[in-house]
Amino acid sequence: GDVRSLELRVDPPNSYALRTACALLAGRSPCYAGDAVVFLGVAVFSSAVTNASHYTFPYVGLRLHADGEVRSVAAAFMVINEQGWIVTSAHVIEEILASRSSAEGGERIAGDAQRVVERSEIWAIPGFNRLKPGVREGRVNPGADLATGRLDPFDPSVMTGYPVFRDTQSYPLSQGESVCRLGFPFHGVSARYDTARRSFDVAGDAFPVPSFALDGIIARFNRRSGTDGASALFVETSSPGLRGQSGGPLLDVDGRVCGVQSHTAHLDLGFNASYVDGDGARVVERQFLNVGLASHVDEVRALLDQDGVSYRVD
Repeated sequence: GDVRSLELRVDPPNSYALRTACALLAGRSPCYAGDAVVFLGVAVFSSAVTNASHYTFPYVGLRLHADGEVRSVAAAFMVINEQGWIVTSAHVIEEILASRSSAEGGERIAGDAQRVVERSEIWAIPGFNRLKPGVREGRVNPGADLATGRLDPFDPSVMTGYPVFRDTQSYPLSQGESVCRLGFPFHGVSARYDTARRSFDVAGDAFPVPSFALDGIIARFNRRSGTDGASALFVETSSPGLRGQSGGPLLDVDGRVCGVQSHTAHLDLGFNASYVDGDGARVVERQFLNVGLASHVDEVRALLDQDGVSYRVD
């Protein structure tokens, strides 16, 4: 579980070996008080991730294209409360709307082999095969890359927990703070389309989709302006977000939601290292730092508040 403090007493108190061991264990520098070596906040994310798995689920979109290929897209979403309200990324909902428009407008763009002709959405909460929920109502904030919606039908008895959003008035997010994101990358969902039944057949090993946790620190806070001129606040982290983690939570060590994963930015380091390849040609490589951006928890709460959606905060 999470270790909040650890005290070691040693002789002599300035032991270099001990300081090194403590730093490696803690992931930060220890503090000293007399002959006691004390360091606080030694934490792992096992409890936070376990709690988040109770309300973080995979979304899978199945798309039959005009060329006959079935392709899938994956993301994450969080179930917020007993009424079945969810939060995810706006670009997840925008992709659904785009595929719907493509399927319904087939005659106008029939020459496009990538045109979506049939589609299906899987909101994979427990019991989704029985419930087959869709998303109703909701609201989209494109500038903050956030969307809300309500699952229907929804059975709250399948749920085992709901998220707690961080109260940044009492506990502001801090640069250098450890955070962890959760989502569903690296797991392709194979499916085929049965033309006779006009439905998708999903491979038997597709579900459950394994979750993937990735930690880092808050590198900085980034306010960005959208095409409409409105700005939104993002949390930029030292580790990248991965395809399939969009819409999933950014967690602190106590398991509170600090944001919703949005996208990854590729920051040019400006090193431009070069080498000569086997054919004698000089190759210049532009080197990048991949950083994740999550919609700030204050943006999430503001969107939920617009529709009076209830949620937990601490």
